[in-house]
Amino acid sequence: MPLEDIVVYLESYGGRDRVMRLLYYSAQYISGVSRWESLNHKLNVFSDQINSCRTVLRLFDDVPMLSYTLSYGLGHSEAWEPRAILRILGVMINILDQLYYPLEHIAWAADCKLISIRSSPWWTASSFCWALSMCLMMVKSLLQSRFLSSLKQLASSLDKNHWTRKLNVPFYDLVSHSQLNKSVTATRCFLDFVHAVHWLPSGVLWAGKLKQWQTGALGILSSLLSIYQSLCK
Repeated sequence: MPLEDIVVYLESYGGRDRVMRLLYYSAQYISGVSRWESLNHKLNVFSDQINSCRTVLRLFDDVPMLSYTLSYGLGHSEAWEPRAILRILGVMINILDQLYYPLEHIAWAADCKLISIRSSPWWTASSFCWALSMCLMMVKSLLQSRFLSSLKQLASSLDKNHWTRKLNVPFYDLVSHSQLNKSVTATRCFLDFVHAVHWLPSGVLWAGKLKQWQTGALGILSSLLSIYQSLCK
């Protein structure tokens, strides 16, 4: 990857956040498997600072998220969402994502002693939004992948002669790329869902049962998939 492309990627908010996320979970993973206490302490301090930085930067995400939610509306303009169930899932995901930010902001403010309330209920609420959003996004992406697969079959059935093949190639390639992207999204959301459940109250599925290196590994894989998707648009 050329240096200029790396600079452009890191200068973008999304690119920088993905790299910071990868660094955070990498530090968490190494700290979870390392037996050197001094190294573990330094890695935990580093990861805490990275996580705090990302949390502060998300204070400014409410407005962009609201803009996306309003532009999405009920999903009627989405090319790959012809079925009502996909649009319903899209609206539900947007609502959960929109709620996540103010809940996290309140929890962060409570941790920083800016407001005199307990932060744990707000962190729990934000974790529920995260987990549900990832679960619904995974289901939506799988349904979209299935829909795109049927489009590929339709394109193949129309492939009867040389001229038809030439016309179908760009469409077939576009659908194939979109299907791969949806499959990667489903995988990434599954990893994030497993991770998010870990932070829910004890007794909810596998909440609190993952080790530090396991949450780190899940985060690393999810971050790498996110970076891959952002580079292959």
